[in-house]
Amino acid sequence: MIKVLIKLEGNSFSSLEIKGHAGSGPYGHDLVCSGVSALVTGCLNNINEPNNFKIVLKEGHVNVVKIGDISEHDEIVLETLITGLKTIEESYKQFIQIKNL
Repeated sequence: MIKVLIKLEGNSFSSLEIKGHAGSGPYGHDLVCSGVSALVTGCLNNINEPNNFKIVLKEGHVNVVKIGDISEHDEIVLETLITGLKTIEESYKQFIQIKNL
């Protein structure tokens, strides 16, 4: 199962951790993992000011922590990432779980 932990400060992004594998199909053919990976990669590639974040990307683990002020653009990118993850969760609850801290 993919577990997602989201931390907000008020309505603003603070941190996001994604870990695990969905297990919805054989390795290399897991559509839930592929969807999450594509969403994360696409959104993080659109961050304009990566120096304002500590970002760790490893197989089965993503950690994004705010360490500076976030631009409006980057806030929208991260909101898009979170919305996308929630959309995947709506259809595949048995493979992805999101918790707000």
